[in-house]
Amino acid sequence: MCSRKIFIHHRCGHKITELREACGDVECRTTQDVSVISNKYCCVVASCCYYGHF
Repeated sequence: MCSRKIFIHHRCGHKITELREACGDVECRTTQDVSVISNKYCCVVASCCYYGHF
């Protein structure tokens, strides 16, 4: 068993959260850090003009 790291970015480009998920041994050799762009979460960077918005 191993884990991969997923970075969720807001559409403005700021990182929102970092998740770790388990993956099977077969996937380990090809698994890398995965960046996901989403507007499921509002921006959490106070200096960003999109702060608090999707």
